[in-house]
Amino acid sequence: MKIGEILIAAGLIDANQLSIALAEQSRTGAKLGVILADLGFTSEDALSRALANQSGVDHIDADDATIEPDAVALVPEAVARKLNVLPLRVDDRNLVVAMSNPTDIVAIDELQRSAALFVRVVSTGHRQLMRALDRAYGASGMQRSSLEGAIQRALSEVDRDAASARGALIALVDEIFAMAVRRGATDLHLQPDPRVLRLRLRNDGELSVGATLPVQLLAPIVARIKVLAGLDLSESRTPQDGKLRVTFERDSVDMRVSTFPSVHGESVVIRILDRRRQSLTLDSLGLDPESQGALRQMARRPNGLVLVVGATGSGKSTTLFSLLRTVDASARNVITLEDPVEYELPLATQCQINEKAGVDFATGLRAILRHDPDIVLVGEMRDAETASLALRAAMTGHLVFSTLHTNSAISTIGRLLDMELDRYLIASCLIGVAAQRLVRRPCSYCAETFEPEPALLESAGLPPNTTGKFRRGEGCERCNESGYSGREALFEVLSITPELTRLISRGAHADELEARARIEGFVPFRERAQRSALEGRLTLEEVARITSEA
Repeated sequence: MKIGEILIAAGLIDANQLSIALAEQSRTGAKLGVILADLGFTSEDALSRALANQSGVDHIDADDATIEPDAVALVPEAVARKLNVLPLRVDDRNLVVAMSNPTDIVAIDELQRSAALFVRVVSTGHRQLMRALDRAYGASGMQRSSLEGAIQRALSEVDRDAASARGALIALVDEIFAMAVRRGATDLHLQPDPRVLRLRLRNDGELSVGATLPVQLLAPIVARIKVLAGLDLSESRTPQDGKLRVTFERDSVDMRVSTFPSVHGESVVIRILDRRRQSLTLDSLGLDPESQGALRQMARRPNGLVLVVGATGSGKSTTLFSLLRTVDASARNVITLEDPVEYELPLATQCQINEKAGVDFATGLRAILRHDPDIVLVGEMRDAETASLALRAAMTGHLVFSTLHTNSAISTIGRLLDMELDRYLIASCLIGVAAQRLVRRPCSYCAETFEPEPALLESAGLPPNTTGKFRRGEGCERCNESGYSGREALFEVLSITPELTRLISRGAHADELEARARIEGFVPFRERAQRSALEGRLTLEEVARITSEA
């Protein structure tokens, strides 16, 4: 049976939902299961379990699976990523692997020939599999040697004959992109120095050195990236922005390219939007059940304003789209206004800001309101005019989602007042605020429990005699000796209750608002971070770093 037929037979979707998903697949080329989950027709976990049941195999959560090094050593990384298989362990001459498609007989046969063992399959979700492959292989020596080889081939051809170096440079740029994606980087920096070109990667919010290239490769590499991103090759004195899409291990990865002139040549920063690592669901964000329930309730409201706030790069867009995906877009007209469009949302009308053409957030929002929307997403409220229009749209029967740059949920009220918005309009339209910060998780491979010193406890706002399951990473090859691996969002969710509405209307101070919100269940950042540290999910150092001003 085909995947769609299996899901219909399992009662997870109906024929109409399958038709919608197949139409979306013909447009985007994405995996059918991922599309069904993105449309909200079923969850990736339910889909994976249905496939496991149909195939007669066990289902596991790859995020929590134990991966034995002896099993990983039997399967080269290139083979594992090509076939989308995760080696887990060896049981009595059987190689146990996890697959997101346990019906892929061709991949199973190829793996059995490669490993010279009988393969036993268990099922897991596709995104879970991708994350687990990164945990299992990390930044391997194979990856480093592959990049070094590409650098040497490009350098030798550039030195010998610039005209014949085109193929080697294309391969080198492809390998640079692949290296950044494999290592799970969110940003790739190409930074020119007087004598070298430095590659730097941002992982878990921190920049690290990726590789050092000869400076003579700078101009041809930048030229190749400009061609891919549709930028002007003849212009190197002004900044440019563009985008490109590359294919990596049978999946598409979107990249946003920004060039900037420096005294040593053009600097390039590339934002990597790897959908394989992005699970746009509320369940994947790390929200506690109460906060998740509050956000779902906000998304069910017929009208009002919902804000997601935080610093630049804190994951606000991911949270917004995860929240928006809880809405039945097949029954409501969803229109978005973004700069740039980072995630494609099935069944939604998405608009890209183009200020050169006269389409900014304010003018775009005015036009949207004439387009019969039920739900409006405004990527960012950058100015008072856009914020005022968003509030008035919420007041006139639309459900509006947007973002704002503030440090906490409570301070959002003051920020809106600073934008000279009417407090009565704020009180009547605002229905909720989710504030977030990204925190680093301890490396699952090298983290160990320990007894913290009183000074460390006090730096995290805890009494010196506090006991808990405190953990800290010692540093290993898999986490680049940092002691951290991966990030998650730390939230504080403020629901605007009738009592808070009255306080906002009469201009209550932030302290009074917070005191009332606490009575009604509001939990601030620091307290949530402290709870996570007590459970071993967050280090005390990270609590102190991220909430020192909370």
